[in-house]
Amino acid sequence: MPNVNAVLNEQIRRLARREIRANTKTIKKATGHYRRDIAALKRQVAQLIKQVAILNKQAPQEMPSASPEAVQGARLRIDGLKGHRARLGLSAQDYGKLLGVSGLTVYNWEGGKSKPRRSLLPRIVAVRGIGKREAMQRLGVGAEIIAAATSEKAIVTKRSKRGKFKQTGEESILTLLRGRKSLTTSQLNEAWRKEGRGGTANVLLGKLVKSRKLKRTKVEGQRGSAYRVG
Repeated sequence: MPNVNAVLNEQIRRLARREIRANTKTIKKATGHYRRDIAALKRQVAQLIKQVAILNKQAPQEMPSASPEAVQGARLRIDGLKGHRARLGLSAQDYGKLLGVSGLTVYNWEGGKSKPRRSLLPRIVAVRGIGKREAMQRLGVGAEIIAAATSEKAIVTKRSKRGKFKQTGEESILTLLRGRKSLTTSQLNEAWRKEGRGGTANVLLGKLVKSRKLKRTKVEGQRGSAYRVG
């Protein structure tokens, strides 16, 4: 006599597999439809993105314009326009983009070959009051590029401060004291002036002592101090 439990379990498993296959078949069929629909939607979105990009290129950009009150009585000086472009550090092409004109038009204005139309005055008034950061933002330049430009400007400024001197003031003082026991304040100031530097070295000497690059000792019977490399 067969085992009733074994037969019953086998029957249950068979019915369960049949039910699972039926449900899975339906789900697989629905999944296939969904995948096809999603793929079609992705193609449509990609097409629409391309169309929007084309339309954005073709559509005229809205240029900033000053209010009638600001334009009224405004004077247009080509030298001022040229100076503003130089302060912003922009090419004629980029400056023209801010105004909605070509770079050649900007060159012709600056060279006196032509004059801006009266209708452009509101745009010019609106643009000539902006700074470099705003100009970069309007041109679509990223923040990291602005930061790089600012950093480069700082480096150039630092170099220009050194000017005719081969060494900084700190380097000059440390060079003078190397190989010597010490030099007094008056001796260091005399060397400072001979190099053509303005003022005195007193403030810098104090900073070097504070940063422990120099040591200072009092000179008995004299004004000032003696300094040596720390």
